[in-house]
Amino acid sequence: MTCRVTVAGPLPGSLARVIRARFAGVAIRPGTQRTALELDAADQPALRALLTLLWDVGHDVLSVTTEETLP
Repeated sequence: MTCRVTVAGPLPGSLARVIRARFAGVAIRPGTQRTALELDAADQPALRALLTLLWDVGHDVLSVTTEETLP
């Protein structure tokens, strides 16, 4: 499953480093108004862990989209 999570505002550098260390294959696409995080080959526990991390540090999650990858 491929996941895209969009949050409000930019991510602090320390949080981006934590996300890169915990989630293999994550792409962080920063912006001034919002930041997109894209995870390849993510499963539901990984998505939940990412969302929990973002919520725990106080980021507003704007959207979550998933796309099933076929074998």
